[in-house]
Amino acid sequence: MSKRVNFSRHIEIQWLDSVAVWVAEGKQKKELDEQIDLMLQPSVTCKVNRGKTRNQLTKLWSPKSDYVTESFTQFAIEAVLGSERPDFVLHWGMLVAKNNFFADVVRFIGRREKHVEVFTYAQVQKNIVELYGDTETVKRSLRSVLKTLVDFRVLERQTNRTYKAHKLEHKVESKYKSWLLQSLMYNQRYRSRSLADMLDDLVWFPFVFSVSVNELETTWFDLHQQGNDLVLFKK
Repeated sequence: MSKRVNFSRHIEIQWLDSVAVWVAEGKQKKELDEQIDLMLQPSVTCKVNRGKTRNQLTKLWSPKSDYVTESFTQFAIEAVLGSERPDFVLHWGMLVAKNNFFADVVRFIGRREKHVEVFTYAQVQKNIVELYGDTETVKRSLRSVLKTLVDFRVLERQTNRTYKAHKLEHKVESKYKSWLLQSLMYNQRYRSRSLADMLDDLVWFPFVFSVSVNELETTWFDLHQQGNDLVLFKK
């Protein structure tokens, strides 16, 4: 899998909520861009940076994608329409499915959280540079992801260069579980994977996320028992 650096600007949860609602309401591109520009103006004064942030937000919630099916995004859009406020797991699933750079940073943080370890910016930078290369684009994108995760409250900045991960204790509702697993299939370009391996992925570290067999949606997967493992095959 090629390693694309695709996180040029930090994003905030209230921006994601607004964009998700506007997309769900069916706003067309011109109107959507205008609404997002207006929303971002107080926080992002530079026009170029505002455009980059807007593009990142719209790409995340746009049904059109190079490798993510429209039905995947449509599920999230319909979930937004049926709720008072977008569930945070919908944003997380979209980020996992469409942004490999974001997911790789989260996995590093998840490893640290597992061992209750504080980590430095230098440590996470070393890990990500090994994956993506030692370029200013990679380092700038890493800073954007870390700032985003602080806004999401899954990361606490303790000093200028020190961070600590936080579990949200956000329990994933049953109706979103298969969809979230599908997001990981897109992220890793899996065609099949055991359920146990998918649940062990550190990209889920902020959530309370377990799945029983009867919660799996066969609209997304074919299920096969292979020895002791339940294997999910992407439809």
